[in-house]
Amino acid sequence: MLPEMLAAALERQRDWGGPIGRVLVSTGSLRLIDLARLYSTQRGLPFVNLLTEPRDRSLAQPAALDFYLRESCLPWRRRAGETIYVAGHPDKARAAIADYEGRVRPVFVASPRDITRVVTRDFANELTDRAVFDLQQRMPESSAALRLSRSQSAWLLTGAILLLAALVMAPTTVFALANIAIGLVFLSVAALRYVSIFTGLLSPPTAEELAYEDNGAPPDAELPVYTVMVPLFREARVLPILARALQELDYPASKLDIKLIFEESDTETLEAAKALKLPDHFEFIVVPTSLPQTKPKACNFALPFAKGRFLVIYDAEDSPEPKQLKKAVAAFELGDEKLACVQAQLNYYNWNENWLTRQFAIEYASFFDLLLPTMVRLGLPIPLGGTSTHFRTDALRKAGAWDPNNVTEDADLGIRFALQGYRCGIILSTTQEEANCSLPNWIRQRSRWIKGWLQTYLVRMRHPVQLYKALGFKGFLGFQVLIGGFTLSNLVHPLFYAATLFALATTGMPADFGSNAGLALFNLLVLVSGYSLAIAAGMAAVLARGLPLLFAQTFMMPAYWILISISAYKALWQLITRPFHWEKTEHGISRMLPGQLAGNTAEKPSEPAVTN
Repeated sequence: MLPEMLAAALERQRDWGGPIGRVLVSTGSLRLIDLARLYSTQRGLPFVNLLTEPRDRSLAQPAALDFYLRESCLPWRRRAGETIYVAGHPDKARAAIADYEGRVRPVFVASPRDITRVVTRDFANELTDRAVFDLQQRMPESSAALRLSRSQSAWLLTGAILLLAALVMAPTTVFALANIAIGLVFLSVAALRYVSIFTGLLSPPTAEELAYEDNGAPPDAELPVYTVMVPLFREARVLPILARALQELDYPASKLDIKLIFEESDTETLEAAKALKLPDHFEFIVVPTSLPQTKPKACNFALPFAKGRFLVIYDAEDSPEPKQLKKAVAAFELGDEKLACVQAQLNYYNWNENWLTRQFAIEYASFFDLLLPTMVRLGLPIPLGGTSTHFRTDALRKAGAWDPNNVTEDADLGIRFALQGYRCGIILSTTQEEANCSLPNWIRQRSRWIKGWLQTYLVRMRHPVQLYKALGFKGFLGFQVLIGGFTLSNLVHPLFYAATLFALATTGMPADFGSNAGLALFNLLVLVSGYSLAIAAGMAAVLARGLPLLFAQTFMMPAYWILISISAYKALWQLITRPFHWEKTEHGISRMLPGQLAGNTAEKPSEPAVTN
């Protein structure tokens, strides 16, 4: 090692804190295996290369898996009747091994990276079973593995029979009542949008939102280890953008525990990652092929290897603001232990690519800049965003982590946190993503989202009385309007158009149809109020986001909602036929991708204004 390289590392260590070895590894000056060799020489301990000197698999004890993971150690071989362990940090592991074994064991040095590789290989079945079945076994009522409970099936069957009977006996009355019910759903969603305009923009931000602006983050030397997890599947095209964004994070690299998670079948993305020659604090975890092949299952598989006090999930196409981790730490430090999660805001670098991306950007601005802040400030449970979601790692584990059978595991987890007495907040930091610019690709993505919200609603409504008691009136109502109301409105939107047209066409007819004038007037009022409030919320959101060019585009939102309804019916069909199927969203298809690969940020929207 060059003297100037060591001098630079020592200077960084004074700023960052922590072992000099981690500094050297995170800056690319040293590989983990070379650090392990240096450690073995310094301590006078034998070094074991687990890839060329494999361990005796007969020594494996699946019951000890948690111990191996926690201490980053493994039983290696037996010599002279003595079990020899290998560990990434023998000084730390020796006492723990002695306690576990009931006697002192010899401990040799191995690269922590090699230990992880061996554990994922030798305990693949155990880790996979945990990833797939842990939530289902620990909290069966929170698992989407069962689509409908017996009571839900009975209620649905009873309701269908009663509805059929009512249609036979009084079709006009049923039509009118269904029409009014649909209208009330739209009005409830419109009311929430109305509240979000004022609460999201005018009410004071929470303490967590302003934590970094008011207090800053702890000094770099006092910052905790932070795990960054990125599940990847067919993402070779956008991987360089992600790698650059993670390397540009304003956080001590020696305290970043970065896990890039690959599917075993996706060799293309894995090879693309290897070609980037990333520093060794980027760790590759390969998930064995099994069903369901979903993002939450991959995250569950990697979670036991997380070393950070805090943990964030990013998607492959993400470019988070560099200070985002520090803002999250500031929020967690200010909040109590019940603050399990903080959600950063999302928007798109290619917002102005075509009509679809412009509508998508309006929708995201409305959701992340108005609706979520409103839910948080009113103390309501929030559906998380799936990416740029920051957790207390211990709270995430206690809550059961992600549901591998729910295709919007983020929304489900946000509600589950609330049921367990945790709360979620937001931070004023934006992650840029690639907006879907292809309609077929957009429909695949949107139908998966809606299917996941349907799953979440069905899971949580297995025991509505318990849900009410856990969330209270306000929380229960918020859940019904946001998760239930938004999802149902997507499905019935075209039906409401049809009902309105029918009521108008039959107004003035004698006998049974004479009352349709009132229905027609009611429907028109619902449509005008609902559309007006949604458009007003979109206008407020894009102005707050700093995207005035999208102001006029908000008037095109009703056409966008028709596309959402098409996706909703596809989601409903898939919920019946393929409930756990994860439709892949293709990334790296934007015409602006070359600019992003080159580091061009000219078209990125600004951060939203902080309101008081």
